[in-house]
Amino acid sequence: MSRRGVETAEGATGRRRRRTASVAAVMEFLEYLAPSTLASPEAPHGLQVGAPTDPVRTAVLAPMATFDAVTMAAAHRNSLLITASPLITPEPMSALRRDDPIGDRVAHLVERRVALYALSNSFAAAPGGFDDSLAETLGLAGTSVLEPTAYEQLFKIAVPAPPESADAVMHAAAEAGAGHIGNYSHCSFQIGGTGTFLPCDGAHPAIGEVGSLERTSEVRVEMVVQQRELQGVIAAILDVHPYEEPAYDVYALRNPGTPYGRGRLGELPLNVSLNTVLAQVQDALGVKSIRCSHLPEYPISRLAAASGQCDGMVSLAARAGAGALVLGGASHQDWMLAEDGTTVLIDVGYAASLSPGLQRLRTQLVKTFEQDGMEVVSCL
Repeated sequence: MSRRGVETAEGATGRRRRRTASVAAVMEFLEYLAPSTLASPEAPHGLQVGAPTDPVRTAVLAPMATFDAVTMAAAHRNSLLITASPLITPEPMSALRRDDPIGDRVAHLVERRVALYALSNSFAAAPGGFDDSLAETLGLAGTSVLEPTAYEQLFKIAVPAPPESADAVMHAAAEAGAGHIGNYSHCSFQIGGTGTFLPCDGAHPAIGEVGSLERTSEVRVEMVVQQRELQGVIAAILDVHPYEEPAYDVYALRNPGTPYGRGRLGELPLNVSLNTVLAQVQDALGVKSIRCSHLPEYPISRLAAASGQCDGMVSLAARAGAGALVLGGASHQDWMLAEDGTTVLIDVGYAASLSPGLQRLRTQLVKTFEQDGMEVVSCL
């Protein structure tokens, strides 16, 4: 890939250089945070009302396109309503009627020129997404994924640089996301060698002269990088590399990358009673009432959590040894399995389970689009 190609890709993203936010820019950022390839199972998502070219002055975050959320978005000019669940489902709409709740809200959005974007359910599985945010809010430590559904592709990038520039290249790549292995950052392998090049007409070499074959000492810097960070790492390397046309290699690895999926399992600081767990959950999420399957006498040391409605999670949590499972919505089958099992099912409600993730997303949007003057508000 040429440097021109990298700059074009970065310019297309343009999250920090745009002067006016657009629906397309916000969409691209959201899909960067949680690629749709992590969705499981695939569900309706994306732009459901509006156009990518619409300007965005206010983004409103909400679990669903409720009447309150739609009204809040409509109260702002050039607004984008971002919801965790779709308003328009796969069933075809044969008519847009005011006496239908869905039709009425769609018409309300269209009339007031409010765009609506439904987040992919990959936001539950993505790093820092809804499940991670819920687990962190509940104070879980050392969490693991309950149901892996995808593994991120890993690559290795290798770039030769002059010895005096090798550390600068390594640090730039690390800051952009390369070289992370477990709990370690800035991981690289560096080996010395000799590079050759012959500057042709029109070149402006940092070393050597046009028409003369040059041999120079170089250090080859190798680092692992996740797929979603690859283009940013390449751009960061090219920005600091002293050569006019740096050479670099990118290799796809067979090593398993970070697992993504639904549900999180973590350890509680102490073995505590269920009543203590319930009190902590209510306090952390700010909910007044929660539904619980049963009240065991044994203490709980491991807690599982999954945001939103996530069927089949009770069995997975039980097999993983969780004493209790916090959910945002449980089916009748889940309740029956919980009542006959040892894992307590705690239903905190759909909106409450998504609230930590939506608050984190609000912070990310504010940080990314604050220079564009875009306001971000929550309807929770």
